[in-house]
Amino acid sequence: MAREKTTLPPTGAGLMRFFDEDTSAVKISPKGVIALTLILVAAEFLLHAFGPSIFG
Repeated sequence: MAREKTTLPPTGAGLMRFFDEDTSAVKISPKGVIALTLILVAAEFLLHAFGPSIFG
């Protein structure tokens, strides 16, 4: 008697794994993100301190 072959569903269920996605987005290093954040914080501090006298 021949056994019937059963197949299991795929484990990924059609979902992409994290490293399978290949995008051409801009890549910024962690040091760059920290530097940009510090620059934005400094700019906001300067605007709070000197903005009313500059912009009225």
